[in-house]
Formats: sequence, structure tokens, C-alpha cells
Amino acid sequence: MRIRVCGVVLGCLVFAGSISAQQTGAFSRKNTWTVFAEYSNTSSHIVAGAARQRKLADLGFAYTRRVVRFWGTDLSYQAELRPVMFESDPLQINRYQFTPSGISLPSPASEIQTATVVSPCQPGSGKSIFPGGTETYNTTCGRQWTFGEGFSPVGFKYSMRTRHKIQPFLIGTLGYMYTSRPVPVSDAESFNFLIDVGAGVEVFRSKTKSIAVECRVHHFSNWDTAQDNPGTDNVMYKVSYSFGK
Repeated sequence: MRIRVCGVVLGCLVFAGSISAQQTGAFSRKNTWTVFAEYSNTSSHIVAGAARQRKLADLGFAYTRRVVRFWGTDLSYQAELRPVMFESDPLQINRYQFTPSGISLPSPASEIQTATVVSPCQPGSGKSIFPGGTETYNTTCGRQWTFGEGFSPVGFKYSMRTRHKIQPFLIGTLGYMYTSRPVPVSDAESFNFLIDVGAGVEVFRSKTKSIAVECRVHHFSNWDTAQDNPGTDNVMYKVSYSFGK
């Protein structure tokens, strides 16, 4: 019985000593403010996204508050505000020219039509010959940028090795994004739900300042509130600067 009691007391002392050491020597902040930039060059099917070739670029701020500390790790609440978001959709620009038989190209009698659609694009050209004339087509690619903003009020950050200057972490947030027109297609919505999860590394320059790089899987969709809901998955690369105490 005494051995058990001594074991419990010793364990409590070791635990208290560990916590005390973390509190006095750890690179850990109670409140943290962050500015960040993130970018994704394309989209593909990762989780549930069907839209392809979409780009994303964001500038934003984050607030992080430490909730729990245990055994050299921190579990924190995090909220993120993105007042500047740009979403880029691919455009397929199709140009058709029909020339009646017996008329050389080009000619005022030729009929030219141009159609632009939001769609993944592959440039190309060709010719079709009909009894009444010849149709040539040419496909070129462009991009359409859309401005938006976003807010993720629900999030977590789990930091490891908090007694060291270099700390790996896991992170995830849930929120929304609102754009000036429907994305990623015209039959979708301007209001989309946003979720992302990822991991990164934070490097402390001092106990109050740090920089971080991270990679996140970023998904947005309208959850079938519109006629079309293709959803978009992006891998976002993010850099940030944080300060606090």
C-alpha cells in the first residue's frame, strides 16, 4: 500500500515538474495574432471536389488562444478571417467560322461565332467540311478571376514539441466564403461552406514572434443549395507571421 502511495506521489511530482518546466521554458503563447498569405495553383479531386483547374489566392488574419497544455504540446482554438480572396476559373473560348462553298477565306460572307464557357480547357483547332461549306474552329484558354472574402470561426491548432523553437503542428478550420459571383460554375452559389485541414512547421524567432509554413487540403462547396454543386478541392500552401504572449 505504501509503495502504491509513494508511486502516486512520485508520479504527481514528476508530472508537476514536467508542467513547471514547460511553463518556464516552453515556446508557448496564450494569445497569438497572425497575418498570412496562401495560394493554390490548381484544383483536383482530393476529398469531394469535382471542379478542375481552379486557382485560389488569399490574404488574411488569425487569432489563436491556447486552451490546454500537456506533455510538451498545446491545444488551441483558432479563428481565421480572409478579407481578400481571389478564385480563378478556367475559360474555354471557342471561335467558329463557317464559310459557304465557293467563297475563299476570309470573306464577308463568312459567319463567325464565339462562345465562352467556364470549363477546364485544352487549346486546339480543326476543320469540318459540309456539303454547303467549311467550318473551322479554334479553341483558346483564358481565366476569370472572382473576388471574395471568408471567415472561419471554428478551428483548432495542435502544436507539438513546445519546449523547442521548431514545432510541428496540425490544424483545421470550418467556415464560409462569399464571392462576387457564383463559383466555381455559373449555376453554383456565391455563398459556399469552407473546410480545411493540414499540417505545418512553426519556427520561433523569440518567445513572442514566429514564422510558419504549412500545407492544407482546402474544400469548398454549397452543400447542394444551388442547381449545381461540383465542389472544389485545393492544396493550399501558406506562409504566416505570428506574434503574441
